[in-house]
This record gives sequence, structure tokens and C-alpha cells, in this order.
Amino acid sequence: MSEHDDDIDFDFFSDPEPAPPKRRLVRRPSGPPPGEPPRRTPGPTPTVTPFLRLVSLIAFAVAVVLIFVFAVRSCQTSGRNKAYTNYVNDANRIGADSQGIGKQLTDLLSNSNLTEKSLEDKLKGLIDQQDLDIENAKKLTPPGPLREAQARMVEALQLRRNGLNGMLAAFQKTANKRDSVQAGRLLSDQARRLVASDVVWDDLFVYPARAVLKKQKVSGVAPLSSVFLADPDFSSRSSMTVFWQRLHGVSTGGTSTAGGTHGTQISYVKVYPSGKQLVAGEIPTIKIVPNLNFEVGVLNGGNFMEQNIAVTLVINQPSSPIKKTETIAQIFNGDTKAVSFRNFNLDVGFFGQVVKVKVDVAPVAGETFRTNNTATYEVRFSL
Repeated sequence: MSEHDDDIDFDFFSDPEPAPPKRRLVRRPSGPPPGEPPRRTPGPTPTVTPFLRLVSLIAFAVAVVLIFVFAVRSCQTSGRNKAYTNYVNDANRIGADSQGIGKQLTDLLSNSNLTEKSLEDKLKGLIDQQDLDIENAKKLTPPGPLREAQARMVEALQLRRNGLNGMLAAFQKTANKRDSVQAGRLLSDQARRLVASDVVWDDLFVYPARAVLKKQKVSGVAPLSSVFLADPDFSSRSSMTVFWQRLHGVSTGGTSTAGGTHGTQISYVKVYPSGKQLVAGEIPTIKIVPNLNFEVGVLNGGNFMEQNIAVTLVINQPSSPIKKTETIAQIFNGDTKAVSFRNFNLDVGFFGQVVKVKVDVAPVAGETFRTNNTATYEVRFSL
């Protein structure tokens, strides 16, 4: 054993020396150093997507509800407007048909070739037509606000039917009599119902119905007038007397068994648009305008209705006279009808000169006094 053997000490059974413990790392708590105020730790970034989705969903739901409400209201408005439109159109058709019956009546009583029987038969046909209009009117279903106007419309039609029935009865009652005065009175009393029907139709149906449509904001449709008698003078006693006399052969020739004369005359001559009335002995200046026209009023001064009266106006300009003729279909006794003359091809070369204007009313059958059928006036034309 060497001296170094003592230096080596083997101890196989001794425990090894424990290793020094590992150093544990301790995290320093976050926060500011001592003495400093604490820092606010920022949290996670908030998101707005869910909120926006909620708002969008609510807005969409509101929009759907509004669209539904507007659609319902639109359908209701459309349905209401359609109901008003259909009713008014149906009423207008009935009114037009009834107006046509009135024209047939006027033409019928103006026919000089009728017999009592043919007149009565035709009147019965007109009554049947009017009854049909009444039935069709009663079948209409007006919107609530138009019910009152609807009732008045039916009343107007019933007045027409009553007037026609009354006239038929009057003709039948006087068929074998010779008292034209009584016949004229009876017929006139019934014909006035026809005039009244026109007033009822306009005042109690048309005007109130238009007011309702305006209040309900319904556009594109309007109730129309229905005129049964275009000339209210048709219902006068004198007019009815003439009809009866002609029907019974009393008013033929120049006189009648009831007495009377035939005759027409010039009532006035006016120039429009100024409205100046021409007077013999005066020389007015007439300005040439596009709507220049001469109006001639013709008075039936006799005791009978006259038909097909020709009225002639002549402007004697130096280059070539202008001649125009118009015809008045009929004039009741005591009535005045006007005719107008338009579209003159005047020669500017004579403007400023005095020109004669002549008016002539052709005499009717049986007319003996003709002096007042012709008149001549002097005028000047200017630009």
C-alpha cells in the first residue's frame, strides 16, 4: 500500500451527497413597482357584432310589419275605389239610357205623321224602357256614403216614368175631344214632371255624389248629368197644345179652329266675342279675331211650333260676298232660338270701308207678315 492509498477513501455503502435543491422561479406579481399607482389591466376588446345583428333584426321586423300594414291599407283603398268606380259607371250608363228615352220622346212628339194609336203604342214602349232603367237602378249596391244619392237617383227615374204614364193617360183622355186648351194643360202638367226629374238628378244625385267622391279621394270617375228634356219649354202649355193640335189635325194650314197665326221674325243680331248688338243706322267697327261670329236670334211670334227655319247671313264684301245659311230645327211659339255663323274668309283689302251685312229668316208655312224677317246693317272691319 502506497502512501497515497490512505488518501483514497472508497465508501461503497454511504449515500451520495444530496444535490442542492433547484431554485424555484417565483413570478413577480404584475403591477406597478412599489410606490406607483396600480395600472389598469386592459380587458379583451369588446365586439359590436351581436348588437348590430340585434338592431338589424328589429329593423327588419319593423319593416315587415310596416310593409304588411301598407299592403293591407293599399288593398282596402284599391277595393274601396273600385266599388265607387263601378257604382258610378253603372249609374252613368242608366242615366245615359234614360236620357236617350227623353230624346226619343221629343222626336216622337215632333213627328207630324203620327196617329193617336201609333203615338200611344210608342209611348207605352218608352214607359217600358224607363221601367227597366228603374229596375236596374234599384239593383245597384252603392258604397255607404252614396246610399242617399242613390235613393234620389231612383226618384228621378220614377218621376220620368210617372210623367210618361201621365202623358199617355192625357192623350187617351182627350183623344175624342176637340178642346186643345184642356189637352195642352193636362199634357203640360205631366211633362213638368220630366223637367223636375232633371233637377232632382242634378241637385240631389250628381252634386252630392261628386262631393262624396271628393271627400273619399276617389278620382278618375264622376257622376254625369242625365237630361230627359233638352228644352224645358217642351213642357209648356202652349207647346203641348201645339203637339195635340197637330196630332189631331187642328193646326194644319195657316189657322186652326182654336184660332192663331204662323210667323217668325229677327229678334237681334250680335257680334261676338264683343257681344255688340247691331242696330240699323249705326256703323260699328268689328275687329277681326279667330273666334269672330255673328249670332242671329229668331223669335217665333206665332201661335204654333215651327220647324226647319232657314236663317241666312250675307257679308257683301267688294271682292266676293260671303253667304252662310243655318237651320233651326224647331221653335216653340213665343220662344227665341239663336244660330251662329263662324269662319269668315274676309278680304283685308276692304278693311276700313263700310260693308253691308244682311240677315234673312225664311218664312214658315202660313206666314203672311214678312217685313220683320229681313234686316240690313252697315259695319267696318279692322285688324
